[in-house]
Amino acid sequence: MRPPKLLLLDFDGTLCLGDDPVLAYADEVDGMLAQKPRSYPAGRSVREAVTAALEQNSLLVEDIQYEAAGTPLAVSTDPSASVGKAHPVSWPLQDGYQLVQLLAAQAGLTNEETGLAFRQARQQLLSRGLHHTDVHAPAEAADLISEVRASGVSAVLATNAPAEGFGVWLQALGLHTSFDAVINSAQKPFGMPQTLEQARVTGAQPVPQTQVLSVGDIWANDLAHVDALGGTTVLIDRFATGLGDPDHRVESFARSAPIIRSWSD
Repeated sequence: MRPPKLLLLDFDGTLCLGDDPVLAYADEVDGMLAQKPRSYPAGRSVREAVTAALEQNSLLVEDIQYEAAGTPLAVSTDPSASVGKAHPVSWPLQDGYQLVQLLAAQAGLTNEETGLAFRQARQQLLSRGLHHTDVHAPAEAADLISEVRASGVSAVLATNAPAEGFGVWLQALGLHTSFDAVINSAQKPFGMPQTLEQARVTGAQPVPQTQVLSVGDIWANDLAHVDALGGTTVLIDRFATGLGDPDHRVESFARSAPIIRSWSD
């Protein structure tokens, strides 16, 4: 009898695709900054800068301000300074959300303010109706997860997104019945150890740490802890950052499908 297995999946950038949520976040940040006496160094709003990044498929926009040593302003070089924070300012960048937060921090917003902007953006999208956005799941996601679960593998979704209103997102993506458990407000990366332990005991038997496959788009948030414990990792590296040391690096969820199937057998 084979040991139990766990497929641990990230949400934004992995199963939830589309740029409107990132742009809505940028809009909320711009709204907050409009109330502060500060101008943008490159003359662009955060939304304009992020739109350019997404169109060019490169997160290194000219709007980022750097110190003489080459580290962006607002990025702490002291690892202990961010311990306990759910969403520290990240560098190097791996997704559009991190770019929004970095530009917001450099323009003077606090982590608390950017967190509020993120939540307000999600609420705004729900109020508008997700069917009016470009939000979508990978075409093969629902069937693939169903197939994997049918083989006896537990599938758990772990996201930093809050639980409030989250069911609407899953309904819109057609993933509302796809998981054995959904862990909201996971506070990755620092909450990943607790999140993984919670996910491992979802099924009838605890899943060994080496029998976990984690799929996500941010190395530190989604994969590093699983990798350190001997699990398997798939990094969806949309922006070809080259960051991290995953077992598999792919450009899209579609490319991860055969890897997931092979691992689950």
